[in-house]
Amino acid sequence: MKFLLVSPFTSACGSAIRFWNIALHLKQKGHDVVFIDRKSKNGESLYCSDQIKYHSCYSTGNQFVDIFVSVFFNILIFFKNIDCEVFYALKPAPNNCFPALISRLLGKKIILDVDDLDYAYLSGVNGRIFSFFFNLFPRFFPVITYHTPKLKRYLKTKAKIPENRLYYLAQGVSRQFFDVKVNEFVPYYKSIIYVATLGITSDFGDLIPMLELLCEKHPDIVMSIVGEGCRKQEFVQRVRVSGLENQIKFKGKLNHVELPEFISSHRIGINYMKPLEVNQCRAILKIREYLACGLEVVCNNVGDVELFKSNIYIEEDLDLIRKRLEILFLSKPSRNYDGRLEMEKRFQWNGIIDDFCEKIELI
Repeated sequence: MKFLLVSPFTSACGSAIRFWNIALHLKQKGHDVVFIDRKSKNGESLYCSDQIKYHSCYSTGNQFVDIFVSVFFNILIFFKNIDCEVFYALKPAPNNCFPALISRLLGKKIILDVDDLDYAYLSGVNGRIFSFFFNLFPRFFPVITYHTPKLKRYLKTKAKIPENRLYYLAQGVSRQFFDVKVNEFVPYYKSIIYVATLGITSDFGDLIPMLELLCEKHPDIVMSIVGEGCRKQEFVQRVRVSGLENQIKFKGKLNHVELPEFISSHRIGINYMKPLEVNQCRAILKIREYLACGLEVVCNNVGDVELFKSNIYIEEDLDLIRKRLEILFLSKPSRNYDGRLEMEKRFQWNGIIDDFCEKIELI
C-alpha cells in the first residue's frame, strides 16, 4: 500500500517522533511512504530518510498563517500522490484533517492519530479554537488511533467516539534503544537522568525545590538534564541560584543516535508531570526509553505508568519521590533487566506495526 502521513508539527517532540517511527516501520514492511510536516522556525526540515519521500512546508513563525498555508501545501502534495491508498493524519488539526477529508471523498482510507489533549495546553481564544477542532474532526474518521487507556476513555465519553472506531496503537520505543548494550556494570550509584522538553508545558521547575533538599543531603549526586525548550535558561538560572550547578548539568538536546548510550550511562531515570487531565492522557515515552536502557525508574502516578507498575517505582508526590531516591541510594545498584525485557516484548515498533497493517486492511 501507499501511505501519506501528514504531521502538523514544526518541532521534533514526542508525538512527532512517534509518527516518524510509524513511517519508518511502514516502509520497512515494504509499503510506499510519503511523509509531510512543517519546517522548524529556523527553516530546517525535521527528518530525513533516503527511503521515504519527504515534504516539508515552509514556516513563517506565525501559527495561524502557517496553518492556513500548510492546508493548501498538504492538499497539493496529496494531489501529487493521488495514487495513495491511506491518508494518515497526526492530531485533529485543520492543516491535515481538511486535506484528509478531501482524500476521503476521492475514495481513500483515512486514519486519525490522537495522542494528546493538545488544546488543554492553550488558554483563551486559542484554547477554544483548538478545542472545537479537537472534538469536531474525529467524528469524520472511520478509524482513530490512540495510545493510552485514559485517552480512550476521554475519546469515548467526551468526544463521543464509538468504541468500534477506536484502535489501540501502542507507543513504541525506537530500535536504537534496544540496540544499546546493557551489561552488568552499574554506573555510579547516585547518577540520575531527567529527559524532557523544557518548553512552556515543562514541569521541571516543580522538581527544583525537591532537588535542593536531595542534593543538600547527598552532595555527591550527579544529575543530567537532557532537553531543550524556551524555558531552559530560566531553569538553568534557578539551578544556579540554588547552588546546584556543580551537581545538576544541562546537556541540551541529544540526537537519537547519542541518547540511548547517554541514558544507559546513568543508574536512575526520573519522570514527573503535574496531575492534570492533559497529562493523565499521555503515554510517557521517556519511561519506556529509560527501561529499554536498563535503568531503575522513579516517577509520579500520572499518565500511563500503570502499564509498567511491576518494573518501576510509582510515588504520589515529589516528597515521596525524594524519599524513594534516598532508599535507592542506600541499596545495591542493579540493572533493570526485567523492565528492559518487558519493553522488548510489548513495545517494539515491528510488532506494533504488523498488527496495525492488519487493521488497515479491514477499513
